[in-house]
Amino acid sequence: MNRRIWSILLALGAFLLTLTNVALAADPFARATLATKGTIYAGQQVEVDVDVFAPNYFLSPPQFPLFDLPGAVVTMPDDRGLNLNETIDGVDFSGIRKTYVITPQAAGDYTLPPVDIPFGYAAVPGETTQGRVKMPTLRLTVTAVPGGADGKAGITAAKVTITQTFDRDPASLRAGDALVRTVTVQADGLAAMMIPEPSFGVPAGVQVYVHDPVLSEDRSDRGVFLGGVRRDTATYVFAKAGGYTLPAITLQWFDPSLGKAETAEAPLAKVSVAAAPADATALAPPSPPPEKAPFDWQWWVGAGLAMAALALLIHLAAAVAGRLQAWFEEARMRKAQSEPTAFRRVDEGCRSGDARRFEAAIDAWSRKTGNVPLAQWLDRFADPETKTAFAKHQQSLYRGQQDTAQPPNLVPLSAGLSRARNRWLEQSGDDDPVPANELPDLNPALGAELPSNR
Repeated sequence: MNRRIWSILLALGAFLLTLTNVALAADPFARATLATKGTIYAGQQVEVDVDVFAPNYFLSPPQFPLFDLPGAVVTMPDDRGLNLNETIDGVDFSGIRKTYVITPQAAGDYTLPPVDIPFGYAAVPGETTQGRVKMPTLRLTVTAVPGGADGKAGITAAKVTITQTFDRDPASLRAGDALVRTVTVQADGLAAMMIPEPSFGVPAGVQVYVHDPVLSEDRSDRGVFLGGVRRDTATYVFAKAGGYTLPAITLQWFDPSLGKAETAEAPLAKVSVAAAPADATALAPPSPPPEKAPFDWQWWVGAGLAMAALALLIHLAAAVAGRLQAWFEEARMRKAQSEPTAFRRVDEGCRSGDARRFEAAIDAWSRKTGNVPLAQWLDRFADPETKTAFAKHQQSLYRGQQDTAQPPNLVPLSAGLSRARNRWLEQSGDDDPVPANELPDLNPALGAELPSNR
């Protein structure tokens, strides 16, 4: 008898332990992975992938924050997140990945801070559960650049090239002419803001004016970041004739794949400046100075009054034009940000058949009108067919690709949502309701055309 009781208790305990493990496995989690392989050197850009997973599917995308890391520059490209799907212990998880780019400025150890990453997910299908995970702990060990001073970063990149151009032939100048020198530095795998300013040498007797740099990115046809480009321009002014040498511009950089320092160079330039042509009237006798005309007070007074009247007229016209422009801009913004315009985008998303475009539009409309979470609004105003069609849309959008072979038809959903909106407008008593507690955009950097990754 006792043996039978113990067997039952052990089986019950194993069952409870299984339920506990399933419950724990169903909790959201995050992980961080160092995407950059090999030895990390000071000044090198390092990519860190941060993945956030939640059971079922997301109802609001994770908000990946930028964080401070002492001694390093942290950026996050504007590229949209990567959708992931995993099954762990029989539980389906949806994931979103964002990549941080970290540039350590000196050798040492760096650890990611435990910042919060909030999001919303469907713990129970159709209901929003607020989730929050911590940035996983990840330690980076950075090595000093060989031959560098105190382990500080210079330029660490896969490849650095320097090119230069001149606006004219340096050997065809005359005294008083100007020569424009443009130097372009391209660094593979390095952000443009991390490329240092080149040093323009100045020969004796020459003035140089350095212009503001132009920074840009080099990307592939698919938009993948390849490297940074810095373009600097300097103008040399030669006041006297003679021969001049513009020094070469060199840049030391370190190749982490080869583990050695390299040098990129824009070569020196020889400049030949001829004497300015003599003034053709220099040999003629000086002409007598012209006689001064008498000062015409009446003309100057009339001209002054005319200028004052013209200035007043311009001022009044500018004021009126500014007010008209402000009024038209305000009217346009009111229309663009109105509830009917937001719902029209929802209808357009349904008719386009693009599930992600529709998801972005219905999410923007719900936050615009304060109907968050949207499931509560649907439960109150939508008919059963509309709620069922919307649930199928969300399941096809956030489940794995195997579940989206035949996406739901969104065209019938347009009529159902329009009927639900009419009921809501009748109860609210306002044709364009704007709630006082309007929520901010979940991901404004992606714009209205890119859907939120839920």
